[in-house]
Amino acid sequence: MGESASSEAVLAAAMRAIAERGPEKLTMSAVAKSAGLSRPTLYRWFPTKADLLLALGKYAEEQFDAGLRTLVEERREPADRLDAALRYLVSYLDEAMGSDPIGVDLAFALKSLAASLDPHVEALARLLGDSLAQVPAVRSGALSPEGAAELFLRLAYSHYLLPHEDSETLLANLQALAGID
Repeated sequence: MGESASSEAVLAAAMRAIAERGPEKLTMSAVAKSAGLSRPTLYRWFPTKADLLLALGKYAEEQFDAGLRTLVEERREPADRLDAALRYLVSYLDEAMGSDPIGVDLAFALKSLAASLDPHVEALARLLGDSLAQVPAVRSGALSPEGAAELFLRLAYSHYLLPHEDSETLLANLQALAGID
């Protein structure tokens, strides 16, 4: 296993552990074991738990951006790109935040959402470009494309603060707001 593959395995293992148990119960030993590495190897890349958590934030931003970019590049029509992005928001958050992020560690979940908002808004606005012009409020001039991106993200984030038992309901509401039938 190469160095970048190993560090990515460590970050993926840490994300899984945090989603399951929260950051306070995250141990370097458990992460190393889950990633299939020795503790000395783990400490070579991430000397402290704080270093690991910092890298984890950057990794999560990169994963969000890469997944969204792939979906957007696969579609030609602006409305199709917007619909794919909204679907991605719901599925990404389902996967990244786990089944009960609030119950695991409320403070960490809120801090993570707050820290990711600006980078996610930037990525969504940048990658969707003219697709956000499909949103009725953007078309009318009531919202900027960045404002629409932020609104979609804030609504998607709120699903994890006050969850609905069906993510499809959230998606349908986002699509209605975006003017997608």
